[in-house]
Amino acid sequence: MIIRDGIMTEPKDLIRLLAFRDPDGFRFFTRYVEDFKGRKIDYEITEDNKIKLPVNDLMEFLYTYTWGEEAYPHEVQEQFGYFTPSEYRKVIEETLGSRANIICFRHYLQEGYSTHLLPKVKVMDESGKETALPDSTCFIVIEKAE
Repeated sequence: MIIRDGIMTEPKDLIRLLAFRDPDGFRFFTRYVEDFKGRKIDYEITEDNKIKLPVNDLMEFLYTYTWGEEAYPHEVQEQFGYFTPSEYRKVIEETLGSRANIICFRHYLQEGYSTHLLPKVKVMDESGKETALPDSTCFIVIEKAE
């Protein structure tokens, strides 16, 4: 079995700061927060006009923002990531147990996201240091145990 899916970042309580290089970015963000059906997006605006939010809320927004207006009506209807890597592994092990072996388990930032997002946004840790975009995708290969 091969699984390729969206992934949440861990630890889930990581906080990120978001600044827009694109002048329309903040408007897009506030509209997204109102329209997103996956869950409530919590954020605050800092004194220096950055958006402070949990890493997985940032991830959900960024990977919708990448696709722009054309895909927006569809992207806000669904949640991209449901499990962290650890949660994914746990669900597989609890569901399949000794009947299966995980032979490949990777999570990564899908090619293209950095290229399309970094000209539009700056992502920082809580201290304001620029940091990498969160992983977007997991790739898991499971084989039937002998």
